[in-house]
Amino acid sequence: MTITNKKWNGITYQQRRKQRKKLLEHKRCPSRAIESIENAEYHVYFGRAHLKDFETNKEVRGYLKIGRGKFTTAIQRGRNQPGVDFRLYCFLEFYNDKSTWDCERIIKKIFSKKRVIGDQGQQELYDFEDSEIKSITKELEKHLKLNGIRVKSKEYFI
Repeated sequence: MTITNKKWNGITYQQRRKQRKKLLEHKRCPSRAIESIENAEYHVYFGRAHLKDFETNKEVRGYLKIGRGKFTTAIQRGRNQPGVDFRLYCFLEFYNDKSTWDCERIIKKIFSKKRVIGDQGQQELYDFEDSEIKSITKELEKHLKLNGIRVKSKEYFI
């Protein structure tokens, strides 16, 4: 965990939810449409758990988590349950679910030296600084292209 007094970036669950709702405002019930299967956003995300230490009031963060899913808001909501503020720093959207699985396999291969096994056996943690996120996504995109995997869109929140 990194400890510092500076404010970090990343997009929070509420910010991402608002973003998705705005994209879907033409729908009858935009809030419900955010996580309906016809609006799936097959993605690979780069995020960190943020939390405030209750004794020191210092904000701390975890290792970079690189994972995959269908709805960024569902990922964040689930990670936030124990009082964590799970923020996205970047995500790559793909055209289908299979591409996210293929991308995850490539990530594990090309970034194997930076993997950190978590205390609870977590497999998706990496020792990258925020300043490396853009360069690692560019490296990843090169490998994706070599494997015929197309990225639909990419967003950074750093």
